[in-house]
Amino acid sequence: MNFKKSIGLLLLAMTFAGSAYAQNPAVDQLTQFAETEPQQANATAIGVLCFPGNRLTARLQDDCNNLVGNAFVADPDTDTAVHTALRSITADNATIPIDRSGLGKLNRLPNAPSATGPGWAALLSADESMVALNIAGDGSAGSDWSMYINARFNNDSRDASSNEDSFDSDGNAVTVGFDLRTSAATHVGAAVVYGTSNLDFGDNSGSLDATDVGFELYAGWQGASGLYLDSLLSFNSRDHEQVRRINYGLGANTVNQAFDAQFDADERLLALTAGYQFSSGAASFDPYARIEFVDAQSDGYAERSRAPTSAGGGWALLVDEMEETFTRGVIGLRAAYAISASNGVYVPFFDLSWIGVSGVDANAARVRYAGDLSANVNAAPVDFFMVADDEDDSYGSAALGLSAQWANGWSGFLSYRANFSEDLYDRDEVNLGLRMEF
Repeated sequence: MNFKKSIGLLLLAMTFAGSAYAQNPAVDQLTQFAETEPQQANATAIGVLCFPGNRLTARLQDDCNNLVGNAFVADPDTDTAVHTALRSITADNATIPIDRSGLGKLNRLPNAPSATGPGWAALLSADESMVALNIAGDGSAGSDWSMYINARFNNDSRDASSNEDSFDSDGNAVTVGFDLRTSAATHVGAAVVYGTSNLDFGDNSGSLDATDVGFELYAGWQGASGLYLDSLLSFNSRDHEQVRRINYGLGANTVNQAFDAQFDADERLLALTAGYQFSSGAASFDPYARIEFVDAQSDGYAERSRAPTSAGGGWALLVDEMEETFTRGVIGLRAAYAISASNGVYVPFFDLSWIGVSGVDANAARVRYAGDLSANVNAAPVDFFMVADDEDDSYGSAALGLSAQWANGWSGFLSYRANFSEDLYDRDEVNLGLRMEF
């Protein structure tokens, strides 16, 4: 055993045995090395658990002794090793599976499948997931049925904040759906969405891969005056595969561990959109407002060490389920301009919107160590929290694109979208789609 660590453990035992005034010296000593609120909570839990006994598995007891023993002989003002160790083992990315950045990502809000007002070049949803069939503006022409396929490619990144890791994520999704025009003014439809994403946390601290499957139902009404109403109900299921990595050295002990976890998340979204479309020659304009209700839940999970008998294997966590319910409001303006060509009509467009979020709490993940055997000493397990940081409650979104209508009921679009004025996140995506009447 490392000499300094042995001295530290001896000091710890003597302090517990002889100090009448210190309730828990291990907590006091270790929390001096905490730099964030999650690290503070983690250090407190470790200090409570660590005193030798029957409260921990042998692996966690040894890892705990190594950390606390070194903390007793290190100077919190100058030592970097204990700081690094505590930072590494603290799972400050535990809130990411239900972090707001991932919620609602699969939903492509649809619009009416045809324009009934004369002169309308295209009806574009906030995410350009569908284009109108009747770009020429003849609402009586065409089939009642149409099928479409859309693809999305996106990149999201998050800056590190005081209590959460940074990350960079790449994703893609494909949507296949059907529309039915039930009258000159109404339509209904359904779609299936499949998507994947690969997320890497900063400082090589892990990864989170997700596979999403979604089902959407929608309906809309388009009035002759240009007023329209759209509704969307979606259900998404997300399968996660997570890896958390820790890497540090304390004395003679070098820790290089990876912990695997698999868990599911479910999301439900209801969106209601109202807008008013009007035109001036070949130009068309669409001010709109939308409200979205989001309800999401992420299952609890148990981490598994890839080297459970090696140093650091005791830091595997049990993470409780998490829930989030909030509301998004959107106010925006879409504009398009129809250009006739020999082989069809082409419509460049833009979409500018401002998004406000309400009801979001800074989620905290409730966790405990898998090696916590407190029941052996008739004690309750030591749960603690990984706290998330508050995020922007308002930000902007802008899109530029081109839609087109060709002969025989074929239409398509291509667009680029990015958010702006969002402090922690950078988001952009490319959407493209193809639609066919039949």
